[in-house]
Amino acid sequence: MELKVEKLLKQKRIKYRLVKLSQEAYTVADVVKYSEGKVEPEEICKTIILKGKKSGEIIATFLRGSDMLDFSKAKKLFGERMTIADSDEVKRAAGVEPGAVCPFLLKVLLVVDKKVLALKRINCGSGHHLYGLEFDLKHLTEIVTYKTADLS
Repeated sequence: MELKVEKLLKQKRIKYRLVKLSQEAYTVADVVKYSEGKVEPEEICKTIILKGKKSGEIIATFLRGSDMLDFSKAKKLFGERMTIADSDEVKRAAGVEPGAVCPFLLKVLLVVDKKVLALKRINCGSGHHLYGLEFDLKHLTEIVTYKTADLS
């Protein structure tokens, strides 16, 4: 079985590693616990889909797994109060259910927290609940267009 993200990464000739998970993972602790290969907790990142309270605009944020999204910073950046998108909104924006979101398969703007850029390697969602995706940070700009901001 080849995941949708693998086709994209192969087309762009990006080296990556799929990390098999024995169970669905929703937290950093879950990823570490269920990973069938070695995963460094500090390299795990998460994609959080947000929705504007007034505009309804959907935006994706990408943060280190250990960091918390600062909603006051998000409001300042996006010009309105933001909330976490519901399951249907996540599916429309990412093509998958919450917990499996891959930042490379998004149909919305991606904003990467500046702290992510300090990492050398990233482990994130692959678009499938039973696989994580690991790649070198240097390839991020080759894979996806994004903006950076202080979000955590």
